[in-house]
Amino acid sequence: MEQFCQDKIFKIAIVGAGPSGIYCALNILKKFQERNFNNYFLTIFDKSQALRTLLVTGGGRCNITNSISDIKEFASNYPRGEKFLYSLFSRHFSFDSLDFFKSLGIDTYIQDDGRIFPKSNSAKDVKDKLLTALFRYKNVKLENKDIKDKKDLEKFDRIILACGSRGTQNLIKSFNQPFKPFKKALCALKIDNFIYPKGVSVNSLDGAFVFTNDGISGPLAFKLSSINVDKPFPYSISIRLFNIDDLYSLIKENPKKSIGNLVSKLIPKSLAFAIVDDYNKKCCEVSKEKLISYSVLNLDVISNSNLGEIVNSGGVELNSLDKNCKSKVSDNLWFCGEILDIDGFCGGFNLQNCWSSAYVVANDVVYSIINK
Repeated sequence: MEQFCQDKIFKIAIVGAGPSGIYCALNILKKFQERNFNNYFLTIFDKSQALRTLLVTGGGRCNITNSISDIKEFASNYPRGEKFLYSLFSRHFSFDSLDFFKSLGIDTYIQDDGRIFPKSNSAKDVKDKLLTALFRYKNVKLENKDIKDKKDLEKFDRIILACGSRGTQNLIKSFNQPFKPFKKALCALKIDNFIYPKGVSVNSLDGAFVFTNDGISGPLAFKLSSINVDKPFPYSISIRLFNIDDLYSLIKENPKKSIGNLVSKLIPKSLAFAIVDDYNKKCCEVSKEKLISYSVLNLDVISNSNLGEIVNSGGVELNSLDKNCKSKVSDNLWFCGEILDIDGFCGGFNLQNCWSSAYVVANDVVYSIINK
């Protein structure tokens, strides 16, 4: 057991100056300040610019979180990590994050779809305010350094890995920490035998998507890529384009019109041209089976695309951590953010994982020092 000494300067390292790393740092600094504790120094390492990954979130607007108020409903938007998040969200949820951002001068608004953005609609504004708040503290520094092995961190008393999923496998391995290989999620999909109208957007029953040069992108594509991340290519997906009863109603009202004309009232005309092979045939002459087939788009996915948000699935195995995201296999080691085996759909869910896991880690790290 570490012997507490009031004169000891505790050295804390955070590897990664992304959303979770900076949020964790700010909460550590705030909690120490509230307790009038100054016997520490916090170093944040990153091989690149601080919060660079935040700049592309939400299409550059920074989708901070989501307005879903029920913890279990919120957590259902994570294909991996849902149950682990119950505990994290019970201690730091979306409204706690919004209060934190408000304290930094970041006001927010809710879109009709529940996504929450800063009123400035600027991820850069959020970045600037977070870093301004960080440098109000004296016991902290940002160091431009690529940490590749635990040997680079031997002088530190507390270590927090918040370095995301890109190029971090060897660092995780150096701590003998169990982890699942990283795979692309929330990305566009390439489609076999692509015959669809490029650039056309579709609001299907399952969600919105857009046809690219060789596949589909947009919220629904990202969701499907995430759900199917462990499936080998090729695999099949089905998208419900419209309610078949709506087509039946149109046919009843317009029995002599062509089937293509009526389907075009429910989906973009260019898409109807692509999928309705008897476009000019009278709708009353088309079989029920054929009508139903036009309401569903069946696609064969041959690979992921580099388009999209490209959040990765995989990461540090959750059963190798305690409820505070502290390692069970290495002393004084914590993890937060995307490095965890937690990933969510589009809509502010991945950033909320960053905020909640970072807060819980910050709280536990501070507790581990001042309660010795």
